[in-house]
Amino acid sequence: MRNQVFKKLFSVLLALIMVAGLLPASAMAGGWGAMDVDTTPELTETEQPTESAEPTKPAETETPEVTEVPEPTPENPATTVEPTQGEPTAEPTDEGIMPANVMPVQANVELQYRIVHLDCGRKYFSKDWIIALMYEAKAAGYNQVQLAFGNKGLRFLLDDMSVNTYEKQAVTDAIKEGNKAYYNAGEKNELTEAEMDEIFVAADKIGIEIVPLFNTPFHMEAVITAMGKLNITNAYYGSNKACLNLSNNYATAFVKALMQKYITYFQGKGCKYFNFGADEYTGGWNSTFYNYANEIVSMISAAGMNARIFNDSFRSDSNNGYVNNAQVCYWSSNSGYASTATVYNYAKEIINTNQDFYYVVNKDTQQSTWSPNSYYAFSGSFDETTWVNYAKNFSNTTYKNFAGYNNGAESITPVGSMFCIWCDNPSHKDETQIAKEIRMILRVIGARMQNSDIYSASDVLVEGGFKADGTINVPTNNKTVGNGSGNTTADNDTVRVTGPNLAALKCETATVAIQGAAEGKIAAYDVTPSTADNNKYTGEAEVRIKIPEGWDSSKVIAFIVESDSTVNDITGKTEDGWYAFTASHFSVMGIYEKAATTEVGRTIEITKGSTGVITVNGVVTSDKIGSPVNADIAAVAENGITTTAGETTTAEITSTSDLKEGNKYLIYNTRHNKTLTNQESTWNNYYYYYYKGLKLNGSVTTDNGNWWKIKSVNGGYTVDYNAGSKFLTIGNNTASVGSSSAILSLSYNETGKYWNISQNSYYLNNLGDTETAGGWRDNEAPTDAGSQWQIHEIRQTGDKTTITIKGIAVGTTTIEIDGKTYTIKVVDATLAEQVLPINLWITNTGVVPTGWGTSYNNVTREGFTYGLDTLHTYNGWETFRAIYELKATEGSIHSEQGVKLSELIPNKGKAYGYRGSNTPEEYNVDIWKCSYNASAERQSTDGWTNSSNKGTEFEYIRYWDNKWEYCSAKTGEWTEVGEVGAGKDDSGKNQVCVWYRQVTTVTSEVTTEIVDWGPIKYAANQCLLDFAVKYDGTANRIPNSFPVTGKTIGFDIAPIDNVTYYGTDNGAIYRTVYGIAGVETLNYEVYMITVTPTSDTHTDYVTKGTKPTELNYGGTEKIAWAKTEADANSTELNKMPNVEYGGEPFLESVKIYQYQGLLVTYYLRAKQTPDSLTVHYAIQGSETAFYEYNIAVDRGTTFDSGIALDNSQDPYVGGPLLNGRVTNSNGETITVSSNLATLQGLEPQYRYSKYEIVGFRKDDKNVWIYYTFTREHTYVIDFGLPLKIKFSDFGVTNDADIKTVSLWEKKIVHENKGLYGTAKVITGSTEGKYVLYTLDKPLDKNITIPLYVKFNQRGDNDKPQLFTANIIPATNVYYEDSFAKFNHGAGAAASAMWTPVYDPGTDANTNANTTQALEALGQTDHNPYGYDPAYQNSTMFSMGSAQKVTVTSDMVTNWTDTSTWPTAQFTFKGTGFDIISLTDNTSGAIFVDVYNVKTSNKEKSVFVDNYYGYTYNSETNTWDATPEKANALYQIPVIALRNLPYAEYNVVIKVAYSEYFDHTAEPQGSYSFWLDAVRVYDPAGTDLDNEYVKDKEGFPQYIKLRDAVANKDAALDGKKALFIDGGNTADIATYANIGPNNEVYLANGQAITFKLNVGNANIETIQIGAKAPMSEGTAKLNVNNAEVVENGLSTATEMYYNIKDKMGANNTFTISNTGSGILSLTNLKITFNAKGSVSLGAMNAEEQTASVMAVRALFAPAPVEPEPEPEPEKTFEPDRFEASWSRNVMQGRKATLTVKTSEDVEAITVDGQTIRSYRTRTERVGFGRRAKRITYREFTYSMVAQESADFSVTAINAEGTESEAITARLTVKTRPNSMRDMWDWFKGWF
Repeated sequence: MRNQVFKKLFSVLLALIMVAGLLPASAMAGGWGAMDVDTTPELTETEQPTESAEPTKPAETETPEVTEVPEPTPENPATTVEPTQGEPTAEPTDEGIMPANVMPVQANVELQYRIVHLDCGRKYFSKDWIIALMYEAKAAGYNQVQLAFGNKGLRFLLDDMSVNTYEKQAVTDAIKEGNKAYYNAGEKNELTEAEMDEIFVAADKIGIEIVPLFNTPFHMEAVITAMGKLNITNAYYGSNKACLNLSNNYATAFVKALMQKYITYFQGKGCKYFNFGADEYTGGWNSTFYNYANEIVSMISAAGMNARIFNDSFRSDSNNGYVNNAQVCYWSSNSGYASTATVYNYAKEIINTNQDFYYVVNKDTQQSTWSPNSYYAFSGSFDETTWVNYAKNFSNTTYKNFAGYNNGAESITPVGSMFCIWCDNPSHKDETQIAKEIRMILRVIGARMQNSDIYSASDVLVEGGFKADGTINVPTNNKTVGNGSGNTTADNDTVRVTGPNLAALKCETATVAIQGAAEGKIAAYDVTPSTADNNKYTGEAEVRIKIPEGWDSSKVIAFIVESDSTVNDITGKTEDGWYAFTASHFSVMGIYEKAATTEVGRTIEITKGSTGVITVNGVVTSDKIGSPVNADIAAVAENGITTTAGETTTAEITSTSDLKEGNKYLIYNTRHNKTLTNQESTWNNYYYYYYKGLKLNGSVTTDNGNWWKIKSVNGGYTVDYNAGSKFLTIGNNTASVGSSSAILSLSYNETGKYWNISQNSYYLNNLGDTETAGGWRDNEAPTDAGSQWQIHEIRQTGDKTTITIKGIAVGTTTIEIDGKTYTIKVVDATLAEQVLPINLWITNTGVVPTGWGTSYNNVTREGFTYGLDTLHTYNGWETFRAIYELKATEGSIHSEQGVKLSELIPNKGKAYGYRGSNTPEEYNVDIWKCSYNASAERQSTDGWTNSSNKGTEFEYIRYWDNKWEYCSAKTGEWTEVGEVGAGKDDSGKNQVCVWYRQVTTVTSEVTTEIVDWGPIKYAANQCLLDFAVKYDGTANRIPNSFPVTGKTIGFDIAPIDNVTYYGTDNGAIYRTVYGIAGVETLNYEVYMITVTPTSDTHTDYVTKGTKPTELNYGGTEKIAWAKTEADANSTELNKMPNVEYGGEPFLESVKIYQYQGLLVTYYLRAKQTPDSLTVHYAIQGSETAFYEYNIAVDRGTTFDSGIALDNSQDPYVGGPLLNGRVTNSNGETITVSSNLATLQGLEPQYRYSKYEIVGFRKDDKNVWIYYTFTREHTYVIDFGLPLKIKFSDFGVTNDADIKTVSLWEKKIVHENKGLYGTAKVITGSTEGKYVLYTLDKPLDKNITIPLYVKFNQRGDNDKPQLFTANIIPATNVYYEDSFAKFNHGAGAAASAMWTPVYDPGTDANTNANTTQALEALGQTDHNPYGYDPAYQNSTMFSMGSAQKVTVTSDMVTNWTDTSTWPTAQFTFKGTGFDIISLTDNTSGAIFVDVYNVKTSNKEKSVFVDNYYGYTYNSETNTWDATPEKANALYQIPVIALRNLPYAEYNVVIKVAYSEYFDHTAEPQGSYSFWLDAVRVYDPAGTDLDNEYVKDKEGFPQYIKLRDAVANKDAALDGKKALFIDGGNTADIATYANIGPNNEVYLANGQAITFKLNVGNANIETIQIGAKAPMSEGTAKLNVNNAEVVENGLSTATEMYYNIKDKMGANNTFTISNTGSGILSLTNLKITFNAKGSVSLGAMNAEEQTASVMAVRALFAPAPVEPEPEPEPEKTFEPDRFEASWSRNVMQGRKATLTVKTSEDVEAITVDGQTIRSYRTRTERVGFGRRAKRITYREFTYSMVAQESADFSVTAINAEGTESEAITARLTVKTRPNSMRDMWDWFKGWF
């Protein structure tokens, strides 16, 4: 016995040893429990291994070079050979360490990684700066740049920042808030994904590798703050808000998900390394930390990247483990840190990151606080010499180790070294300063990383890198191309162009005529350079043209032909026989030689006997001054030549247009009253702010040497000290001068009369009111007194020479002075006697200019008269005449250039007129224009006259050459003034008029001036004129109710015979009102004026007989004037026929119909001022607004701090912002709205697009609202009917806005046939404009229809807007018979011809125009794929028609070799198809072959008997054919073929006669087949799976219900679907309906029931395919006693209906027919959001009973139930109820709870978790004859055990009553401590 036991034990021990030997070492490394984990993935059906799996071929690699290692000798005791990269160094010894003789110990190290680390997480660095750093790094020998974007801050944001359940915008906004909370960099705090993409493109071009760094679980301030914003609480450890609380699973899960997004992004960029820091963690170096860190490593490794960390987590006490499989960046060793050797021995790959060589941005005063080492070498005050000398000490093998912690570090060779740029105090220095400071030390350390003998680095300028002053040396990539051989520079060039990235030059000779060119000396070329991508280069470039032989190079000049054909000279320089110049653009250009000509001077006029003076610049000696040619006319006066020395002056500049390149300017601070110098100050502090800038000194004097040159460059200005290439640069609390030409912003404040000078929003300011000027960024900076500057120009007038000429006799002669010819005119006239009488008018009354008199009866100006033409009578209507006698001696009238008449007369004044009273009314007026009116166009004081719109408008007038002349404003030509008279009796004379307009107060935002003067009041029977304004960005006019007392103006209708003011239009009388102007103010500009009548119907009166109290301007608003045509075209408003563009906002006249009103609306834009607020509308991801407007506000006004999007609004519409009301400077309330419909002038590409509001940001002065636009729609087709694509889908709500639609951009195309169908533009339909797309063949992929639309209101109608319609097939598509090709029979079967058949009462045209429902992808209310309302009344044939063919026995009898049966065929791509047909008692068989189109192989051959005419014989239990009974079923899927491999197939349907399939009535001999439709499955394969998910139609699974319900072989409890028959006496029955075998037919009172095994499938929808196949009666689809289709089914077309929401208990469905017609059920379709599957499950007895009872209840009359009596409280005590856990459960292994119950238990709970599944088991109880078998139920519950615990278990019966709980104790063991424990652990294996 003992031997047997011993043998068994010995066998078990051997087995244990064998098993242990098979286990991998990793199974032991994770603890004993790790061996329970099954890591083998479960093989799905499609993933089963093949019979013979071939081993994977290893990747080919270069064979490592083998280096022989010599034996150690006494002379060479420790010879070492460095291993070749990639080859193993040596095998480990037994102790697990490398042998000493192969440890690479040497001074010169060839590093694999030379790294620059940039802390771009604490501090934001721009994309351009990072790219410049990469250029510098590459030039200095580095091969990696490590971007620590996630360090304190998180300053790189992905486009999609959604994390777990948090939406992307919420996460984005939260992280932005987190960044600002840590450090707000100002306007921009983060890099965008597009910018990071550009950085990678640049890195690839430069040849530098990027390593991302996202630090976790420490240094996470921004992310932890963001989690707080997202309501993730307790996210940080203790009180340290930078430290992630690893005990908070929710916060940890968020961070991991966020990390995964970045890991995925950088994986996609091809990154090989990912650093997650893992340093300085304050939550304890415990197992929680190491588990977390190793999980991050696993995530990085899974993405195919190598992890990097800093060395902090390697502790001297390693009890808790290490971070595995990561490169270690070794930066420091101190107390608690593992030694360098320890780290190396574990990690093997160390990167020397010596902190002694850190560059750290910190405050100067902060450096003493750094510990250890007192402070970092490269921090604090910049001293380049000291820093460079220190950098020379860098060594690849010298690590940062403090005393006592080095532990052999000197012997360790790193795989890389790293130079770090840290930004611990990010606000202290800007990018430019940092670049300036790191530039040389980066180069020195880079050199030291490559070779120990290099102790210096070059100071050469790196293209693309940094200049010495820290600015970026922007790469030019200039290339020179020529027009010689090969379009490159060659000896035969005549033209060369140098510019960025040029590759070729096209240059053709041209012909240009140039006045002043020497004859035959013009060389012209049409020059077109192009870049490497064959794009025409259009920028600025240097051009060099060879000077032809024989030309005088000193007289050569270049020219260029502009777009308007004008020829402009370009000054260049001559170099080695070439003329070089800069061309701003490219067209025809060239060079010419100037002809030797005499320059013409000006003309002077001298009165006879008097003298005149000719003044010329410079000192002209007498020998260069001739005498007048005709000495009898004029002579040089005695002593008439004098020279005057020039002088220097200063002048204040108040406009950028006055800033001239080359002039000298003083920049003067108005607060400190001193000018800006180039002298740098020392560092100072002001309230803890440190600043260092340029000193202020000196005043505005001509001898001040601190002058600057200001040059306009690229939209900004460079400011250069003393023109010495010492350019002003402004930064954060700094200003300096350097060689880099920084571009500054200069803007003049008209209100405050000062300049702002800024760079990147840093405003030049005398900081702290000191003598130091530096940059200050703040909302108050632009208006702060210290930011207010004056610019003064130092002007040198130069020497002058004057020549005095004496007039002797009347005549004209010339004189030559210094090579110029001057004309001398001597005249004989007394100018004082030359007077021109002019009239001053506002229509028909005179004007008294300001200062010329105090009233109408008190004028004071000499030569000015004001009075009535007739004696005034009481109650009379009289006006005044104003006459001024203009003398030729005034101003510059007597000069060749003349003078503006408006400059001689005050522009403001008063107008007077009697209007029925004894005192004239007084009106303020403003000057308007001047005109010369011929006698027929004279203005008089008569009533109802107005000639202001007549005559010739002019500005200049002169008395010259003894005559008065005016200069036409239109032609610019001088015209003599004819006989002029200004008096009452001068009616036959011409008239010179100065016109004024009445200044009103009807509007406050702009000043409204009116030509037709009068009082601002109104009365009954008048024509009314109202005014309103509409601010940019608002929808409502202000005011919005009329009339307005003191604002509304009434005008009388003129007498019927007055043609000036009275008119008729188709019998309707109107009054003309002249001259309405909107004069802009400082705050607003007018960009459009519209007019709106009270009604478009001229007889809709509002004032007839009554003075209105309410006016509604309901007529059509029309544009009458616009600043630009684009302004007018950008609205949806109609235009007046005579709309005016440009010039003054002015309406020459308007018509107001009798008894009606007219509203004039000014459309206003607030001008940009330092005080104004701005609303920006932008596309998501762009910082360039597509629309923006200003709001003029009082100083100090800001947006409400609570302004925000209203999330309760529809994001696709928008509306007023929360707290978005702003009071403007006029006291009006402006409401900021996100609804784009409120915006005036929105461009069509935004106005005619659907949008979604996706983002928002703000500051005090700006609000940004972000949008995404949809001009592309994807439509899903699930039927083959045509579809109408309407423009309303794209946001074009009014077809009238559309001018043209085309299917091609180049020309109008209205019909285009493509690969799958035809698109046709329909324009004349009553349904409006749309595109009709008709398929010609089954669709299997996405097709795109481009729609080029031009709009009526667009400004540029030559550029149509592109709208894109994509069309994709659904997962199943139903096609009509028209998609098949039909072949008639031949030979004996020639009479078997396919013929169309139709529903009764229909023909081929009945449904010809039917279209399918147009449903966009992602549409929220879309129908299931496979449902279309167009088919809901298709009661017989599909769409009312089918193709029928009949075959007969005679055809068989007469068959010959040439005979063929009729066929139908169709081609499709997919995995299956249905053939839809009518089936009745005249149907027969069809034979179907399926061919693979690509291989031509026959894949399937099937046939089916379509006969439907059987009766069940209950006596014989058989189905007998009853052909005499006609019982047609329509649209039956007679063949349903599925699960084909996805491919293109050709399906051939052959209809052949066979006596075997002839079941027709006697006499037999023929049967028929109808092809009605086909349905194809998965036409796009898997290409569109992700698209279908958007419609909840992804990954469809089809279950054919008939296969389950008609399975006679399955036992009742094994059937997956049950047939129920009998109505209110229903019971489970055998389904016995014979016919086509792809459907289940239910009559009234019948049902089927089934159950779904759902599991964990991600189900989106559960759909049933259903129809009513018989033309009579209506079927009613009822699911779980709920009707699915209202009013029942009457269509015979199989369509799908979603029934998921009707699923019953335990996932059961009972589908009944409660209608009169037959209900046909085809497929159950289940769709998923990820690939999944479900199955039909067997229903237990209770579920079967419940289904039967439900059917009975559905058909039973509702009983009258008595009032229920109160039930006693239910209790439940199971007959059997016991629970026990599995024994010998080890920690980490699976534990199973087994609960055995009696059959009255339906479910159990384990600690509240309900378990319903069980197994029914039997067991033998008792012994012998008394033994019996009892049945019980066994429930199980499994889990991974961690620790011992008690579990509460209850039982639940069928009524849901719960029993008392019992306790089941789980005992968990930890490690095996003995052989017995080990046996317990292993015995489960056997």
